[in-house]
Amino acid sequence: MAALRQILTFLAALLTIAVIATDSIAADGWDRLRTIVFSNLGRAEGLPHPVTMALTQDGDGFLWVGTQGGLSRYDGYRFRTFFHRDEDLSSLPGNTISDLTTDSAGRLWVGTLSGGVARFDPATEQFRSFPAPSGGSARGSVWRLVGDGGEGVWVGTNNGLEHIDSKSGTVTRYVHRDGDAGSLPNDRIRSLLRTRDGTLWVASYQGLVRYRNGAFEPVKVIGGQGQAVDDVIVAFAEDSAGRVWFSTSRSGLGKVDPMPGTASGWSVARLLPPIGPATLSGPLSFTLMEGRKGEIWVGGLTGGITVISAETGAVIRTIHHDLALSGSLADDSVRGLLRDRSGLIWAGTNVGVSVTNLANDAIDTIMPSSGTVDGLPDANVLAVDQTPDGRAWLGLKGSGVAVLDPKRGTFDRLPQAPDLATGAVVGFAVEPNGGVWIGANSGRVLYRYDQQTQRVVQRPFPHGDGGQILSGVWYAGALWFAAGPLVRYDPATGETRVYRHGSDPASLVDDSINVMLPAGEGAMWVATRHGLDYFDLSTEQFRHFTHDRSDPQSLPEDLVSTLLIDRRGRLWVGTLGGGIGVMETVDGRSRFHRLSSPEGLPNVNIGTLLEDHAGRIWASTADGIAVIDPDNLSIQALGRGDGVAIPAYWVHSGAALPDGTLLFGGGGGLTVVHPDRLTTWAYRAPAVVTGVRVNGHAVPVAPGGGATALVLAPSERNIEVEFAVLDYSAPDRLRYAYKLEGFDEDWITTDVTRRVAAYTNLSPAHYRLLVRGTNRDGVATDAVELPIIVQPAWWQTLWFRFLLVLLFLAGMAGLVYGRTAFLERRRRLLEELVARQTQDLIEANRRLEELASRDSLTEIYNRRCFLELAERELERTRRLERSLSLLMIDVDHFKRVNDTQGHASGDQVLCAIVATIKAALRTSDLFARLGGEELVVLMPETDGAAAMVVAERLRSAVAVQEHPMSAGGALTVTISVGLATLSGPSETLATLLDRADRALYAAKRAGRNRVIEAPGSEREIVSP
Repeated sequence: MAALRQILTFLAALLTIAVIATDSIAADGWDRLRTIVFSNLGRAEGLPHPVTMALTQDGDGFLWVGTQGGLSRYDGYRFRTFFHRDEDLSSLPGNTISDLTTDSAGRLWVGTLSGGVARFDPATEQFRSFPAPSGGSARGSVWRLVGDGGEGVWVGTNNGLEHIDSKSGTVTRYVHRDGDAGSLPNDRIRSLLRTRDGTLWVASYQGLVRYRNGAFEPVKVIGGQGQAVDDVIVAFAEDSAGRVWFSTSRSGLGKVDPMPGTASGWSVARLLPPIGPATLSGPLSFTLMEGRKGEIWVGGLTGGITVISAETGAVIRTIHHDLALSGSLADDSVRGLLRDRSGLIWAGTNVGVSVTNLANDAIDTIMPSSGTVDGLPDANVLAVDQTPDGRAWLGLKGSGVAVLDPKRGTFDRLPQAPDLATGAVVGFAVEPNGGVWIGANSGRVLYRYDQQTQRVVQRPFPHGDGGQILSGVWYAGALWFAAGPLVRYDPATGETRVYRHGSDPASLVDDSINVMLPAGEGAMWVATRHGLDYFDLSTEQFRHFTHDRSDPQSLPEDLVSTLLIDRRGRLWVGTLGGGIGVMETVDGRSRFHRLSSPEGLPNVNIGTLLEDHAGRIWASTADGIAVIDPDNLSIQALGRGDGVAIPAYWVHSGAALPDGTLLFGGGGGLTVVHPDRLTTWAYRAPAVVTGVRVNGHAVPVAPGGGATALVLAPSERNIEVEFAVLDYSAPDRLRYAYKLEGFDEDWITTDVTRRVAAYTNLSPAHYRLLVRGTNRDGVATDAVELPIIVQPAWWQTLWFRFLLVLLFLAGMAGLVYGRTAFLERRRRLLEELVARQTQDLIEANRRLEELASRDSLTEIYNRRCFLELAERELERTRRLERSLSLLMIDVDHFKRVNDTQGHASGDQVLCAIVATIKAALRTSDLFARLGGEELVVLMPETDGAAAMVVAERLRSAVAVQEHPMSAGGALTVTISVGLATLSGPSETLATLLDRADRALYAAKRAGRNRVIEAPGSEREIVSP
């Protein structure tokens, strides 16, 4: 019987292995190809120590990371680290963290290798430590912590199992007692698990027990041959179906199934033979958890992460660190695993923390891996096309061609085609019968793959008439290639026809074609680096569409990279530098509706445009992927937070497969889009307060806000509140708004770079700070509120103000009486003072008027004053019918004086001339400087003859005057004079000045140093 039982067990194991293998083959092909892409956080991001020992998420939503050098709290942007300090009893109990957990209230509990256990109070940012029970031995190292379902925890240590009641502070220890079958089998506790039904599972170094009803019930661990296994369980996990999974130090993985209705409620603990140390890539697994539903993730000492199917036990995938991939697991030693509330998976390793978001199943990434031989062979996918059998052909930069079979989840290499790998494959053209034309060796050599013979044969191509083959298309019974110019190739006859740019305006716009696209019966769109052409095959003429800076409805940019005609017949044009143009025809005129960065494109360099089964347009760009609604042209940008791990994509490298899957080739691998799986990221993360500074000093505040107010003393008027929304999927795309009720009239919006609400000199009052945010898809998150009370200073209190009012009223009553007498005396004094000041003011105004009417250099009248006084004198002259003359005087060659002697000497000469003239005039004459060296004299009661005598006297006096110079010597200058006499009562001052001015210029032309009278008099006196 024993032999028969062994045979049956062996056959069952073989059957299990067969089922696993069958399940693996039948798995989703994309799932087999998918690369799990991580973002890695380490010391560069602020982690205090690279070795991560434990992970958990508290009730506020913070991620906590326990390391060998401190405890860190992560808010999506930075780590806040807590350390042990000997002088501070409320600090962390030790810096080497062994485990973390939370209780039912979401509060953090910390265990250390030095034996410390503490609970963190977020409101005070202090740790309350719970020492070992008095009277017993030391606690020893703490290996595991689990919540008890209330506000306490179970603690697994080197010296027994402890229960801590946080309310009472009581610590109860459970140990092994010889002869007591209901006690622990051993005091060295390695791992703990509390399942949803309340059962506590305790793994000691000498056996597994369940704690129920105050007693420990032994649980045997059964191996593949049905015998008990003597091994240590090092990690537990409960999956969503209620199964308990465990890993051992030497024997691999096992599980316990729930069995309701039985005495124990559970089946036996049984190891799974196919999942031994070899399967797990190492003998020891540190941690277990359910990642995605139905998947058990196992973190190993050396083997990275092994993902197991919870239903079949099959290995779905292994995840390793890959030196060639920046987005791989940080290290193969995985000590902690956590699935946070949003679905992100965190892995704690020996070199930091890795995080991935498997909820982004709409987008898969396939990258080359150094650890696989049948994966993607090259990181640069330059071209993508699909054949009628549903396979995708990938043109690679350094590895030729890889053919992707999405059903099998494999990459195949072309047989008998060794030359294809000598250079980049940049383009394909697929025949209706499945034959594939390949532009290899960077587009310099043409090959054809025959689907029936599965052979690759090099075919001649007219390189003398063209250049490198960038892309191809089968259309109208022939192959068309973008090879510099447009090349039509008939495979049956080998005949080629080349279409080039020429002098004919209807020829190709430029010999730099990137891609072609059939445009219905008998026409084709041709995209170049200098515009877009519509090619009519019947007339063989090209119609051009180019970018016009002055026309916003023209082609967005001349360098066209990709083309698409959607199911509505609209042409979509992707460009490099101009975004996307959607062609519309209105009243026979074609115009382009532009989509660029302001409309939501993540980048204006477009790689490939594809249409999904729902009619949405997908665009790969130089910075992620965008999906465009065909109805309203709204854009949703998808980045790393959505699963887009490849930063930039190659031009026209993409294909839509028959099952609706979209492929985009990029610099780093292949992006696979499942459009039907695209959903809105609906996780409503909480907003929290991550830090408060009052007058520049940090103040602890509960992250979740609440009813407890932050009270500011009268001297504390400056406050800064830092906040965050704890959505780790794409923290760079979160948006924030805050409002201080009682101060701000409206919400203040901000982004991730300014997550601080700062206020200065707040008035005493009760305020409430509200903070809210939106996640990466614009869904509003849960808000937080922080009450703030600003206390008044003693002089701002109500009683002080009331007393101040009373004192003011009493003082006013006393002041009124005294003030009345004082004001009477002051009135008399003021009347006297006003009288004196009025006289002073009159005199000051007279002086000011005098200063305003005088030229600052010569102290004679300035132009403005002269014109006013001259108008009055002219009016008086007309009224009395008297004579009046005017002299216009200009210093001859005065510029020469300034140039040779300097402006200071020129000013000195001008002032001397003015003094000479002024001495020869009457007090009734008006003498003024009009500007520069030009002077004017108005002589009332003076006819032309008398004026001529005066003018000659002035000229002569100036001519004989010598002017000493500061540099030595003296010089003489002369003047020219223009004379005009009032011709009648109707003549104006302007005409009089004009006549005198023209007479002055006549004197200048006549040789200077003379007097000339305006027309009407022939008298002229010239100096000798």
